[in-house]
Amino acid sequence: MNNYQNIRFTFCTILILVSITSGYTQKFTLGVKAGTSLSINSFGDKDDKDQFTNLWKPGFFGAALVNFPMKKNFSYQAEMGFSQRGRKIEFNERTWSNSATYHYIDLSMVLRKSYPLNWASDIQGTWFFNVGPRVSYWLNGKGTVTSGGSYNYKLAFETPPEEPLAPDFDKMYMADVNRWLFGLDFGVGVDAPTRAMQKFVIELRFTSGHTYFGAQNGAFNRTLGFVDNLRANEKIISLSIDYTLTRELNQSKKGKSTKTEIKKGKPRKNIDSMIN
Repeated sequence: MNNYQNIRFTFCTILILVSITSGYTQKFTLGVKAGTSLSINSFGDKDDKDQFTNLWKPGFFGAALVNFPMKKNFSYQAEMGFSQRGRKIEFNERTWSNSATYHYIDLSMVLRKSYPLNWASDIQGTWFFNVGPRVSYWLNGKGTVTSGGSYNYKLAFETPPEEPLAPDFDKMYMADVNRWLFGLDFGVGVDAPTRAMQKFVIELRFTSGHTYFGAQNGAFNRTLGFVDNLRANEKIISLSIDYTLTRELNQSKKGKSTKTEIKKGKPRKNIDSMIN
């Protein structure tokens, strides 16, 4: 998929999920989550895979979330937060390495199915699985290139300067990249109540990225011998812990009680007028 198709698919998914949950907003859950992640680069072409070696890159993330219950133990959950992850590759017969750290703003939307889980006779929780789209916006980044010695660089989302100006050694120029990255989340987890309307949630999630970081020659660094290839996406494994708090809306109940009071008031007013 190109970026336009990804954007259209994501917004269609949002509209569908929001329309489904619009009738079930009397109860909702707010929470925060944090966790660690491991991401790995995945090249789309066999020749690229033969040229580079991919290694796991650790990271972390944090987010706020809101969850809306639906029928038959389904729920819709939206998450928005910040993450640090990246890519680590080796090249030139594994004599060079490029360890890059990237920062993102993330938005995830998942449809969740839950099942009962009894932790003890008086402690009832659930286990669940969920799936949904994920959107990340690439903020910035930095990295380290190692070959005998090493040097650090910062990302510059621009084309390298032309002669007579020379590109800086401490910049990784990203001339043709996709700063909007799209993927699909798959997760499984459990929750346990700590007190009334409060829970801790543990989730293991896999994210399959569908958008390439950029073009094959999208990254440029002035160092002689350096090569890179952005025609790759990311695969992420993450483990998170959430703290959630459930709240209820009583607007519909108040509306019904008001109508009842009005109906009850009519007969009383008629009786009073007859007596007087």
